Amino acid sequence: MKILKWYGIGFGVLFLIGSYIFMPSFFFPGKDVDIPVNSKNSARVIAKKLQDQGVLHFALPFRVLTKLTHADRKLKAGLYRMNAKMSLWQVITIMSEGKSELLTLKIPEGFTAEQIAQQLEKMKVVTVADWLKAGKNPELLKRLGVEGPDVEGFLYPETYRVPLGAGPDALMELLVRQFFDSVGSDFGRRCLVKNLTPYQAVILASIVEKECKLPEERSIIAGVMYNRLHQKMRLQVNATLEYVLNTKNPWFTNAQINIKSPYNTYLHRGLPPTPICNPGLASIQAVLDPADVPYLYYVAQGDGSNLFAVTLQEHLKNVQKAKKIRRAKRLQKAASQKQ
Repeated sequence: MKILKWYGIGFGVLFLIGSYIFMPSFFFPGKDVDIPVNSKNSARVIAKKLQDQGVLHFALPFRVLTKLTHADRKLKAGLYRMNAKMSLWQVITIMSEGKSELLTLKIPEGFTAEQIAQQLEKMKVVTVADWLKAGKNPELLKRLGVEGPDVEGFLYPETYRVPLGAGPDALMELLVRQFFDSVGSDFGRRCLVKNLTPYQAVILASIVEKECKLPEERSIIAGVMYNRLHQKMRLQVNATLEYVLNTKNPWFTNAQINIKSPYNTYLHRGLPPTPICNPGLASIQAVLDPADVPYLYYVAQGDGSNLFAVTLQEHLKNVQKAKKIRRAKRLQKAASQKQ
C-alpha cells in the first residue's frame, strides 16, 4: 500500500509539473504584453522580463526548462506578444522557433529610420508617420539613452521577430536596446579614447557605413575621416550629400555640391548634426579602431573598391582614373545589351 501511495504522489507531482509546462493557464488574466528580447539577452534576463510583465509567475522553471531542452541557445531577438494564459512550453517555443503570428523584420546595415518605417508599414505593423513621430519623442529618447534629436543611428541592424500591431515605442526600445547590448558596456570609454562622444562616434560610423562597400576598407576609410578631422579639413563625403538630396550619384553638379544644409560636408567642417543611417557593428568597430594610414583622399572606382591618396595631386589623378574605369564599364554594359 505504501508503494502505491508513493506511486500516486509521484504521479500527482509529475501531472502538476506537466500541467504547468504544457497546459495554458485559462484562469489567469489574458492581457497581452509585448516583451522585447535582444540577441545578447540570456535566459536568466528573459525569464526576469517575463516574470516582471506577469507572463510567468516564476522565473526559475523557464531557466531550467530552456537549459534542459537547449532552447537557451536558440532564443531569438524580437518583440514577442505574450500573455499569462500561455503555457510555459508555448512561451519557450515561440521564442526559440519564432512561431505564432510573428513577422520577420530584417534591417540591413545602412538603412535609415525612414527605410525601416517603410518596411514596417509594408508589413502592416506600424505606419511611417507613427514610426517617425515616435523616433523624435524626447521622453522616449531620454529613457533609451539617445543623445540626439531622434533615434537615427541607434536602430540596430538585425533580424527581429515582431507581432502585428506592435507599438512604435516598444519596437524602438527593442532596436535601441539591441544597439547598446551589441556595442558593449565599454563603448563610452572607447569613444573617449578617440576624443569622441558616443553620439559623435555613431555619426562617424554611419558615414563609414554608407561610404564603404568592402569590409577590408572600413578601417581605412575611418582612418581617412580621422585624418581630415584632425587637419580641420572638410570631410567632403558624398554620403552626407546623398542623405540631403535623397539620391545616389557617383558625381554631383556644382549646384548640388553648394546646396545649403548642415549635412553638406562639402561646405561645412566637422561632422553632420546627426547620423545619416543606422550603422552595423563592423562600421562602429572601424571607428573605434581605425587604420593608421596617411591618406587624406579616396574615390570610388565603381566596383565597390576605392583609390586612396595622400596628396591632392595624387587624388585628382585617381579621380580621372576612376572616371575612365566607370566609363569603360558603361560602354561594356551597353555593348553587351546590344548583343
